Amino acid sequence: MSATAQREEQGNNTIAMCRLYTWMFLSVLTLDVFLQETETAKCCVAYQRKPIRCARLKGYELQEMTRNCDMKAIVFHTINNKLICAKPDREWTQERIKCLKKRAETMGENILIPPT
Repeated sequence: MSATAQREEQGNNTIAMCRLYTWMFLSVLTLDVFLQETETAKCCVAYQRKPIRCARLKGYELQEMTRNCDMKAIVFHTINNKLICAKPDREWTQERIKCLKKRAETMGENILIPPT
């Protein structure tokens, strides 16, 4: 193979590698954006105003302020698998947490649901 043909082949390989690295970078970037958007979808954006009866609740988790979630919240899990966002310092919120803790003590249930 002539020197010119070898240089041309090396140039083609370099271009192919650049395209591969560019594609990989864009794929990782797209995945990162998608994961951030997916995580944001799990965040509370507003608080429930009306109190929920304790009997309808099966547990709760804490939502801290993070890069994707811009408000603190207590996220109650209902027996119908719905999520209710409550303001942590509201009286009814604290009463529901006490109710759930009392129920857990008497029935041996785990009420603090770990984040997924």
